[in-house]
Amino acid sequence: MNIYDFDDTIFRGNSFRRFFGYCLLRLPYLVLFTPVFLAAVILNAVKLIDKNTYLTWLGSFVVFVPNVEKRVKKFWDKEMCRIKPWYIAQRRDDDVVVSASPAYIVDEACRRLGVKCIATKVDPRTAKVDGVHCYGADKVLRYKGANLGGAPKTFYSDNWSDEPMFAYAESGYLVKGDKITLVYSGGNKIADKHTKK
Repeated sequence: MNIYDFDDTIFRGNSFRRFFGYCLLRLPYLVLFTPVFLAAVILNAVKLIDKNTYLTWLGSFVVFVPNVEKRVKKFWDKEMCRIKPWYIAQRRDDDVVVSASPAYIVDEACRRLGVKCIATKVDPRTAKVDGVHCYGADKVLRYKGANLGGAPKTFYSDNWSDEPMFAYAESGYLVKGDKITLVYSGGNKIADKHTKK
């Protein structure tokens, strides 16, 4: 079984940010949400809020988006072309995506790809997160909690915040653009955070 992060790993870009941009173009009043974004970024930068609170604040714009499910489907009609070709070439039916992005966004892309999705559970009607964001070490916990079997054969991610998953998988690969580098093998680090892009 192969496990993949989503944003900037198998998807070219950040699906959450692109969905916000997609909504903003169609719902210009969302520009009024900018102060919330700025406050979240500043407070997170000076460590006055934790990662979970920061991500929750950023995602709260969705409360003001009508017909979210319909908009997500139209968003993916436009954005599926951003799935990276190298992933399409090696996709398997038992692949699993484990993402920090909201499930209400990523689920639809995974459904179209025909793979399982584990992502941050967010109620788009309230922006409330069920538990914590599927981020860092919590990705390992969420994967184990899904009872999909033992440790995955491989894990791919663009970010060292996913180091717990790199270490958990038999092999961990760092993805930078279309370059894929083996950084963990058998739970042992064989490359560091300064691996060149």
